[in-house]
Order: sequence, then C-alpha cells, then structure tokens
Amino acid sequence: MNNVVAQVALSNDCLSCTLRRGADFCNLPQHSLDLFDGLGHLSVFPADVELLVEGQSPRGVFVLCSGRAKLSMVSRDGKILILKVASNRQILGLSPIVSGRPSPVTATTLEPCQVKFISQDDFRSMLHKDSTVALACAVALSREVRTAFQDVHDLLLARSSTDFTHEEMAQMIGSSRETVTRLLGEMKRRELIRQEGSTLVIPNRIALQAIAA
Repeated sequence: MNNVVAQVALSNDCLSCTLRRGADFCNLPQHSLDLFDGLGHLSVFPADVELLVEGQSPRGVFVLCSGRAKLSMVSRDGKILILKVASNRQILGLSPIVSGRPSPVTATTLEPCQVKFISQDDFRSMLHKDSTVALACAVALSREVRTAFQDVHDLLLARSSTDFTHEEMAQMIGSSRETVTRLLGEMKRRELIRQEGSTLVIPNRIALQAIAA
C-alpha cells in the first residue's frame, strides 16, 4: 500500500495538494476552496474498483485527483461499451447528483487513483451555500456536453493500442475480443500494421482505409 500512495502523491487536504492544476474545483477562490476542502475525504483506490455503477444512484461525487478511470455502459444486447477514459481531476457522478437520476455509466479505475469523495448531501448543501461552487459545477457539466464528441473521437483514434486490452478495444466498438484479436492478427500478416514497442504503426494508411471501406 505504501508504494501505491507514493505513486499518487497523497495529500492530507486540497489546500496543500501538489496535484492541483487548472481544474474547476482546484482553482476556486479561497473562501470557496476552504468550504470544498472541509468536505469529504481523500482515498487511494487500486485498479478495477467501481466508483459508479450504471443504473444506481451514486452516494456522492468522486473527484479524480490522479489516475484514470474508464466510463462504460451495457448495450441492449448485453455488450459492455467503453465510452471514455476519465482523468485530469474530472468529477465523476456530477450529473446524476445534480439531476437526482441514476448514473448512466459505470466508472471503473484503470490504475491506482487518488480520489476525493464528497457525499451527495454535503455536495448539494455546498451548491446551495456558495454560488461560486455552483457556477464551477455548471461549467463542468457544460464541458461534459461540449466534449462528448471529442471523447469518442479520441477513443476511436487512440494512438497506442497498448493502452487498452483486446477486450477493452472490443468493448469500444461493440464487438468481441476474439474478433479484435483475429482482425489485428490479419492486418499484421498483411503488413497493414506493425507493433514497435508500445507504438502501433500504420505503414500504409491508404491501404488500411481501403480495407475499412
């Protein structure tokens, strides 16, 4: 556990946190940051922990101070689809807490993550008390909507295939792991792609586009 804590630089509070960057709740005015800092608690989660579960009402919001988490949902035919990989102090569970509706996605940690959790009641109370925090919340929700298409674009055109397993790539496109493995193997045999360390190289993009068409 000590090694995990060292990797994510766990801080005792938001005021002294070395991970603070240009996120909405990292750059609040001092009086608002003091209020935000006094709520919830910081924790370190290992990989494969579900912070949110699709269809269930979240207990509160999770600020992803460090690390990454995948956001997924189950399709009508029972397949798991990965919608996005969250990071960079993103707030998970914000939309369902504000709207009072169940979470539309499942959020699962991909690696050790430092997370600040604030309960539903405390978070809503903070929004009523401080208009600056409420505005930051509105900005965060607006950004979620604005970047939805960009998130899909980034996932479909991810530069490195090693960021995801074959199973996870299959979940992104609504296919099966076996199909992804077979197609990647076939493209390698036809020299349409090749692996160079952690990088997937496309030597003939026009030929690959012709196959896709």
